[in-house]
Amino acid sequence: MAGVNLQSRFLPVARRVAPEARLRGVRRLLGGMSAEITVLELEHPDGRAEGLVVREYGTKNLAADRHPAGTETELLRQLADHGLPVPTPRYADDTGDLLGGPFCVIDFIDADPPPPTWSAAVADQFVELLAQLHRLPPGPALDRLGRYADKVDRWLAAAPEQPDESMRETLIRNRLGAWWPRHNEHPARILHGDIWPGNTLWHGNRMVVAIDWEDAAVGDPRSDLANLRMELVWAYGVDAAEDFTRRYAAARAGELDLDGLPYWDLVAARRPVGRLGEWGLDPRRLDRHLARFQGFVDRALDRIG
Repeated sequence: MAGVNLQSRFLPVARRVAPEARLRGVRRLLGGMSAEITVLELEHPDGRAEGLVVREYGTKNLAADRHPAGTETELLRQLADHGLPVPTPRYADDTGDLLGGPFCVIDFIDADPPPPTWSAAVADQFVELLAQLHRLPPGPALDRLGRYADKVDRWLAAAPEQPDESMRETLIRNRLGAWWPRHNEHPARILHGDIWPGNTLWHGNRMVVAIDWEDAAVGDPRSDLANLRMELVWAYGVDAAEDFTRRYAAARAGELDLDGLPYWDLVAARRPVGRLGEWGLDPRRLDRHLARFQGFVDRALDRIG
């Protein structure tokens, strides 16, 4: 019955995007943190199969943007025009008329998670993705995307009664609180906003697409760099994160000042503070994630001095 109800719910979406096609199947994808993801399986009159992904936005997105579907769709078009590997947008609806809330539709891409082992080939493709993105002027996106710095302002202003000291929260807040008001930003660029290996899809050792752009913002590219550094520590270890950083710095030599990178590492580290237990990790992985996070923060603090 649940499958029938799901089919009925998404049939109007399928008809809006591909009116001649038959909706053969509907399935949920697990793991979306800020959007609910559903795959529609279509069959066209000529027998051709096609997959579509429906992304329904959550309360966090709606609080930041009243028209998240239009914003993300326009951004994907802009990025695709500049040759970035992003999903092809097919439809955007911010009215709520079809599904009760805003959603966008993109092409389904049949690909794999990132390679399990770090290599020069993997490193260079992460470098190419971020370097290409961070060279783009904001253009039309500047009028629609929020400022990344505003998120940091809000976090610093909302100190909890019980800081998460297992994640070094007080240390992070104290260091950032002293530095942030006087920090200097590089010229604003488009940021992915949540760049990590799990937001990329691959064919073997070739990255085919970067996904989940709903947290995109404009701001200092070092925020994306630091976030990926933290995520690479979790996914591949410290050596991989440092290898990536060296390669990114070489690719952007003369374009980017990395002297303040340890502070940006703390900016990235604020994001999972107090939330690690919400990620559904088993106890062993949770302990490993926490230990690697603590090491990431401690190294940043040591470099700051």
